[in-house]
Amino acid sequence: MRPARPFSFPGIDQDVARLGRLLNLGLKAAAWAPTAPPAVLNLACGRADETGVLVETLAPRGAPLFLLGIDLRAAEIEEARARWVPARGPGQDLAFRSGDASRVDRMRQLPRFDFVFIRHQNFWHDPEVWTRLYRHALGALKPDGCLAITSYFDREHELAGACLRQLGATPVADLPHPASRRLNDAPGKSVDRHLAIFRHSP
Repeated sequence: MRPARPFSFPGIDQDVARLGRLLNLGLKAAAWAPTAPPAVLNLACGRADETGVLVETLAPRGAPLFLLGIDLRAAEIEEARARWVPARGPGQDLAFRSGDASRVDRMRQLPRFDFVFIRHQNFWHDPEVWTRLYRHALGALKPDGCLAITSYFDREHELAGACLRQLGATPVADLPHPASRRLNDAPGKSVDRHLAIFRHSP
């Protein structure tokens, strides 16, 4: 799926292509089998650069799906909407909403989701908020649904995984990303350094 508007920064197109390959491996390891069409929730999505990869991976060959991205930052949500809504295929419902991704429990009109995605989770920035976000993300899943996270850092990935397990999630795939692009603003930081996928049985 090609965006209707170029990405904001150089290198993002290669990053999301690598993410797509990693996500395909993770979904195979998790034996994920969605309903048709799948409902997908992208939490704390920012500009939602990964939307095209999610659509191609979770609804291959232009199959229908519903995808909702939620983020607090209205300007980034508007950018996501302008980039992806015009690019959607027939039967693909893409929506982007400004809101608190940690409080999806208050969004009563939302359906249950087959797949929830959180890219570059930021657990150690505010563990209380992220614990709440994870709890409600798990609560938004259908009984056979999956939650996937990616992380910038090794230790933060471990902390996020431990939190999710404490909330009752079962890891079904946990993959390091050897092709992850290194970032220079912090030691040990790289793009989608890890991917983990969880199931939840309430």
